Amino acid sequence: MLFSKFCETFDRIEATPSRLSSTDFLSKLFLETPASQIRRAVYFCQGRVAPEFEDIEVGIGDRIAEQTIARTAGVTVAKVQAEYRKRGDLGVAAAALLEKKAQTRLASEELTAQKVFESVSRMAQAAGTGSQERKIKILCELLSKSSGAEAKTLIRFCTDNMRIGIGEPTIIDALSFAVAGDKSLKPDIERAFNLSSDLGMVAEVLLSEGIGRIRAFKPIAGNPIRPALAERLESAEAIIEKLGECAVEGKYDGFRIQVHKDRAGKVRVYSRKQEPMTDMFPELVKAVATDVDAKEFILEGEAVGIDPKSGKILPFQVTVQRKRKHGIDELSRRIPLRLFCFEILFLDGRDMTYAPYRERHAMLEKTVSKSDRITVAEYKICKDAKTLQRYFEDALSRGLEGIIAKDLNAPYIAGARKFAWIKLKKSYQGALSDTVDVVIIGFYYGKGKRTKLGFGGLLTAVYDDEDDRFKSIARVGSGFSEEQMEQFSKMLGKIVVKEKPREVDALMEPDEWVAPKYVVEVNADEITKSPVHSAGRGIGADGEEVGLALRFPRMTAAGIRDKSPHDATTVNEIIELYEMQNRAKKHSRR
Repeated sequence: MLFSKFCETFDRIEATPSRLSSTDFLSKLFLETPASQIRRAVYFCQGRVAPEFEDIEVGIGDRIAEQTIARTAGVTVAKVQAEYRKRGDLGVAAAALLEKKAQTRLASEELTAQKVFESVSRMAQAAGTGSQERKIKILCELLSKSSGAEAKTLIRFCTDNMRIGIGEPTIIDALSFAVAGDKSLKPDIERAFNLSSDLGMVAEVLLSEGIGRIRAFKPIAGNPIRPALAERLESAEAIIEKLGECAVEGKYDGFRIQVHKDRAGKVRVYSRKQEPMTDMFPELVKAVATDVDAKEFILEGEAVGIDPKSGKILPFQVTVQRKRKHGIDELSRRIPLRLFCFEILFLDGRDMTYAPYRERHAMLEKTVSKSDRITVAEYKICKDAKTLQRYFEDALSRGLEGIIAKDLNAPYIAGARKFAWIKLKKSYQGALSDTVDVVIIGFYYGKGKRTKLGFGGLLTAVYDDEDDRFKSIARVGSGFSEEQMEQFSKMLGKIVVKEKPREVDALMEPDEWVAPKYVVEVNADEITKSPVHSAGRGIGADGEEVGLALRFPRMTAAGIRDKSPHDATTVNEIIELYEMQNRAKKHSRR
């Protein structure tokens, strides 16, 4: 299959804002892709060379790309940089500089998709001394055989700036259309993806073995399961009314992680964002090897820092110091971790996600031995609101964030937010009853001292899972330390884009747009209607188009969240919080 097919599809998607059209273009591409290449094709559409949890990237920045384009086109780097400034897109600049050379290329030199996939994988695997030069040579070889459109796609891919604005939901829809001609297979494909975090593998199984194999999909030790998410309710009474008798667990403020052990005995630890964290937490790796009575398992829990002297749980601001790649031995002595397990998802070949909570928890208690490093999280069966409220208040008095109430008969619903889990947290001063996880879509330089730091605030958004787009909700200008402002300046400077990303819906204009990549936790006084934000936008009572916004937003101490952009707070959640807030206001007036 020619690589040009991919480039044509991406150009059509970029030119057509409709999600339905994007789905149609992708489904046709998948139908034309050989089964042997579909896995890599899906990764390519995701802008990756492997599933996210493998943490493998091509690793080519703008400077290396500029050198490669210059070498291939036979021009100076200064010429490439000038073209980049003129076009505002390094991929488009590459296309313009290489187009004439491409016209002299022989038909026999046309790039195949397989050649591109293999080459970018080699670039991603290049490491050590001389790796940068090896990457340049591989990319030069690809560019020398590329048309202008192919050069544009290659440079965008290699610099992590695909610009086509499609997420997993759109790819899943396209796979369903490719097989069934409609979205009827979406729930099955989505569940397989949520159990494996590997959409390329799911596509390969679907197209080679059929939907029956997808429906029989089970977790795989070593592949992180996308975490179940909790809904919110405003009171103990509301929770009991919704669930009746339920299990109530303390909500710890630490790292939500999954611990995997495969049949070969290899232990892996993943964050809730599917990032590998095994090397950061050696004491937990050692603990699960000795204190979990199973050959193969997937556990989920919260890892929190423990004061070595008092044995008390440390604040999150201390625990978060463990998320480092260096000085691990010293940190593990100073801030040892304890894992409070609250779920068992896979056990010696058995998919536990289908089992009701009662059965999962009983198996968890049977499997995990309590020790200083790993234990089963506390829980209580509550039949009435008074018991639940007392347990909630007790949890707060002991420094926990709040509680999670769980339906005793519900399965584990991977990757979804359902009323099988309901969280209750201490209300903040003001009417907004919870923090919000927002995606950074732009930033401002600010004034005065902040100008010197290169950072003055954030433009943020929430995720609309129906549109597969990020919709603006707040300009965040407070809650940052000077150190954090410097961190944001460096971090966001690496993902600046010249124009508003295609997957972003925003009316406000920041000083710099960035690719939606980072999620931060913010607090606010309340949610208000706003004519300048797009989250939940619709026609108001006065006939004006309004959205929803956070009033007086400020970043919390948690700061950057361990979440992918598609796992941020959703537009529907914001609407629910807005309605909860209004109910609370009415209740307070009585």
